[in-house]
Amino acid sequence: MSDLLLEWMSFRGEGRLNELPRELTTSGTPRRLLDDLSMLGHIEMLSASSWRMTPPVLAGLPRHQDQELAAVLCGARTPGVLSRVSVACTASGAQITVTPVPNRPALVRIAASSMAVLVRVSAQAGIPLQNDAAYTLLACLPTIRTWPRRPCQMVGGRVETVRRFSGSRATWVDSSLAEATVARKGFFRIKRDWDWVSILKSSQSDCAYIDDRAGRISAASKLRHASWDSASLSFGLPIRLFPPVAVARALTLCTGALPQFDSVGRRILFAGVGPAMLQLTLAITGLRLA
Repeated sequence: MSDLLLEWMSFRGEGRLNELPRELTTSGTPRRLLDDLSMLGHIEMLSASSWRMTPPVLAGLPRHQDQELAAVLCGARTPGVLSRVSVACTASGAQITVTPVPNRPALVRIAASSMAVLVRVSAQAGIPLQNDAAYTLLACLPTIRTWPRRPCQMVGGRVETVRRFSGSRATWVDSSLAEATVARKGFFRIKRDWDWVSILKSSQSDCAYIDDRAGRISAASKLRHASWDSASLSFGLPIRLFPPVAVARALTLCTGALPQFDSVGRRILFAGVGPAMLQLTLAITGLRLA
């Protein structure tokens, strides 16, 4: 169903969460589907409830040792786009592989014998090629330490729930508004009468709204929560330290496939993360290898 959903969204161009056809979103909650489509580079989330398609692009994959050159198709995907890429691959001597993915859009991968071949595919299909898209995207992002935030005042008055993120335990713990108010630093989630707010404190009087994922990683800065396997090139984080969408997208574009969830260790695993990508990811997140 997700291939049909991606096609529907590609023709639509933009929309809101509640406008997605119910018959095309049976493979998961609409919000989770949009989050995954954003990580895969198909859409941009304009807000928590609105989305916009990104233009088609060939995202070049990192090349490890003797692996072949390859790119994955991201962005809007219609029958016309797929046809253009297929024709361009045939004419240029590249190989296109469409791999079905359960409950998510198929992975469209183009393999080539040289960069010149990928460039020809791009030109003939009329679709831009971004070389080493994962590293290029990640290199353009700010560090978590300087992640966008908006100064605010600490919440006052009656609140329903207050939680503090424990960086050492990588989980939420119960807190109170009094603790949040006097804390010199920390990341808090506070439920007011009408909404939740995520507030990062860097001093007792310095408060700022920040993306929830960025706030959690900020609270865990310099701690040894990350893991990396040099043989499989698998990069792992505790599920509660799932990175902001832009960082997750860069890591996802190391292979073009969504990360895997380790239910036993409660960790999220990104594949194909080479040494250079690893070092940049650690530099941006501020996390350390266990």
